[in-house]
Amino acid sequence: MPHNRHSARRLLGTFIGAALLLGGLLAPVQSATESERLTSFKAVFIYNFIDYVQWPKETSAGVFRIGILGKSPVEGPLREISKKRGADGRKIEIDVFTAIDQVQGCSILFISGVFATRLEGVLKKLKQKSTLTISDTPVLASRGAAINFVLANGKLKFEINRRTLNEAGLQASSQLLKLAILVDDGRGESPQAN
Repeated sequence: MPHNRHSARRLLGTFIGAALLLGGLLAPVQSATESERLTSFKAVFIYNFIDYVQWPKETSAGVFRIGILGKSPVEGPLREISKKRGADGRKIEIDVFTAIDQVQGCSILFISGVFATRLEGVLKKLKQKSTLTISDTPVLASRGAAINFVLANGKLKFEINRRTLNEAGLQASSQLLKLAILVDDGRGESPQAN
């Protein structure tokens, strides 16, 4: 058990260190507003999720695509990261979609608040696809998004819906799950009870 706590602390340190490093690369700390810093942190977390989520082998070739559904300030920082970093030796490309029916070919899909009320349609479009859905709108993880950013006591945290991950054929590392707030999506037994 101490080893697991150590691994979770190390993972948290990796997230924080990468956020500080990339946050410094993305914008001078003195000029960034709190909102800009949170957006940069979200982008860094999204990038780091790549290392702690396992996709099926058939999706691991070629370019790693991150999609953004709707207009979101996270696009800029994600594009900056994609210029400087790769994903397991692959180039990262960012695609922006303005409609649900355009969404295709991405391993990660960030769902902007504009599409929060249409989450069911997004999930239906992605059914049988190995896409990690991420949002930053309250209660979206409990409604079916795989990961949802939340502010808790002034700190950026994330919720994980393990059932959604499993249905997408994705597997989160135990270290990532230890840092997450696990949520139940109301479709049966709570993921925390497993």
